[in-house]
Amino acid sequence: MRLEFRARGPQTLRAVERNEHLNWIGERWCAADAGATYELGARIGGPECWPRSRAADVRAALRANATAADGWSALARARRWELLARIADALDFEALARELEPDLGLDAGEARARCEEDVFRFREALELLRDGEPASGVGVFRAHWSDFVGGLAMRVAPHLLAGQAVLVLSDPRLPRAAEALARACERAALPAGVITLLHDDGSECGDCALESAGLAFVRWKERDERLDELVSRHAVRVETSWQLWRATNATTVVESSADPALEALRVVESFCGRSSTLSGQHPGAIARVLCHERLFSRFTEELLGRLETAPDVRHAVPALDADLDDHLRRAWSLGLDEGATPIFGSAPSDRGDSDVSRGACGIVFTNVDPRSGLARLTRPAPVLGLIRVASDSRARELQRELDGSPKKEHRPLRS
Repeated sequence: MRLEFRARGPQTLRAVERNEHLNWIGERWCAADAGATYELGARIGGPECWPRSRAADVRAALRANATAADGWSALARARRWELLARIADALDFEALARELEPDLGLDAGEARARCEEDVFRFREALELLRDGEPASGVGVFRAHWSDFVGGLAMRVAPHLLAGQAVLVLSDPRLPRAAEALARACERAALPAGVITLLHDDGSECGDCALESAGLAFVRWKERDERLDELVSRHAVRVETSWQLWRATNATTVVESSADPALEALRVVESFCGRSSTLSGQHPGAIARVLCHERLFSRFTEELLGRLETAPDVRHAVPALDADLDDHLRRAWSLGLDEGATPIFGSAPSDRGDSDVSRGACGIVFTNVDPRSGLARLTRPAPVLGLIRVASDSRARELQRELDGSPKKEHRPLRS
């Protein structure tokens, strides 16, 4: 197959000017086959309509991928690397910041810093991926909002460099990130069909994709009940490799020789920083502090002082997940039931009048038992548990236990 490398983009630019959101299949920006849409409540400027793709869209996207796959894999790896490097140039972090600012609830400067770091991560990953083993076929990615644009590009890049074509399913919580990557691929003149993009509300495309025969790989992030259902339903039908990234929080240690004031500053930034952790909602945000008993009182005092004055706490990022308030209410009840003591924040109102434009309430518990359910919550959320430990070695041991197994799981789905 002959691949054409030519500049494309006017159609995309016109769609952006009209504030239309479309799927990208081959070299066409198009609405969902049935014309269905779902509504995403924008943080600023009112709701937007995004395509609600279905089985016909999945089939069309995978056909475009399959058509492009042989010609793409026939290119030299160095040539594929050159084309992907253009994506990094097309990912203008200034433009990304303007686009993602309302969705993330960040101010202009915060969004710019976040996007600049995001694009840098992709550039760095490309340099590390210059060499590698060849591969072929077509795979499916489910984007996750925490990847933003550069992170998603970084996860997709190894497969593209190896010679595989990819269908990306956007995350309905932040579909604009995957859309920005697709537009960058178009501006970089990537061959049509090497990457395709579908939007959906999370209810159908994943199922249809797993039903598709001949997939080389499936890459997902964040396990939930829906994902488990899809895997169990199609485990005997899909002969492919499966890779799952767990979106989880983290434990930190305050050792006996630490400076309580400096540690409190670090914990506050990683627990509820607006641009660094999106107010505790970004995977890897601190959710547990294992503090040596010699410093526990002083550290707690410093932490409360920082929380009372931190601007990030007063102006938190809006909830990116619709059910975050429910999770915070459950965490509050769990902590009280298990004997932990709340020292900062409170449970969100359960009146059902939650406003997504406001920031999620941060909650801090002290006297948390490391064996409790509260200490073992894994979902990224602004809930912090303070745990007293008798020694630094015990803290490290508990840290390994509470953070669990590696975040990336590999397993085949075979009959």
